[in-house]
Amino acid sequence: ITVALLVVLVAFFAISCASAPAAQVEPEKSNLPDFVLNPPMATDAIYGVGYAKQSTMALSMKVAETNARADIASQIETTIQAAVTAYTQEAGVDENTQTISFVESITRQITDTTLSGAITKSRAPMDDGGVWVLMVYSKDALIESFEEVAEEFERNEDAAFAEFKAAQALEKLDFQLENN
Repeated sequence: ITVALLVVLVAFFAISCASAPAAQVEPEKSNLPDFVLNPPMATDAIYGVGYAKQSTMALSMKVAETNARADIASQIETTIQAAVTAYTQEAGVDENTQTISFVESITRQITDTTLSGAITKSRAPMDDGGVWVLMVYSKDALIESFEEVAEEFERNEDAAFAEFKAAQALEKLDFQLENN
């Protein structure tokens, strides 16, 4: 009887440990536009996605476009500043100790880019009153923007003269330091 009872318990244990096959779970359907979940990528353009939910549809579109431009700008040039602070303190005697631990992480992303020529490609109003926007910034517009900045940056005659005078002043300082 003991052997039979042991066999039954082992069989019951083996059956209870067997897991049922995992049910196939389909991913949840989303009402988000496809460009939000899978932003387009291209070699001749940069795409930006933005969202906003404001008090009016017009304001939502304006803010969403601004956010999409910020997305494009961050892809062109972004400065990342980060700080991590870690603090640990342990006090007590033998088995009666306490540890205090604190960690703080701060990250700031700064983008400073002028965009000229970003175009709204698609808008998708949502049921909640928000709007998703897809914008595109072509490689040609990017190149044109850099050319405009380069033209504005050309040194003028006053800047060249000021640079010449600064070089002269440094030469005089070097001369005085060498001869004294």
